[in-house]
Amino acid sequence: MFTATAGGGAFLNGSSLRVSAKADLSLALTGTGQGRPDRDPAHAGRVGAAVAAMMSNALYVRASVPVGQQLAQVAAGRMDLHWQFENLRSHIAPLLLVREAGGVVTDLDGKPWEIASENYLAAAPGLHAAGLEVLRAVR
Repeated sequence: MFTATAGGGAFLNGSSLRVSAKADLSLALTGTGQGRPDRDPAHAGRVGAAVAAMMSNALYVRASVPVGQQLAQVAAGRMDLHWQFENLRSHIAPLLLVREAGGVVTDLDGKPWEIASENYLAAAPGLHAAGLEVLRAVR
């Protein structure tokens, strides 16, 4: 069971979690969860462009749901980066996991993520800036 409390750390079955120490995006396992089927064509195009851009820069890109599972894997250091164009409020708990495991969570402008943010990037600290750079080109 994954758990986290603000300021109290992130845990898996009682063991502390830490995000990955990777600093090279070309070695990173990345993902997104843009899975809602009723998207407009412009949004679908942006998602496709982002996946393609990330595939050109990262080792691996996963596009799947549930997003909470991907974010838990970032917190556990098994994935390195996750982004989302539309901020779903249901991601609050898994984003807390990433933060409490030492990850960086911002909007795609690099500002601290807030519940009203339209998008986010949750990443290992050594990959956050590179991930933002890739995603800025397709926003």
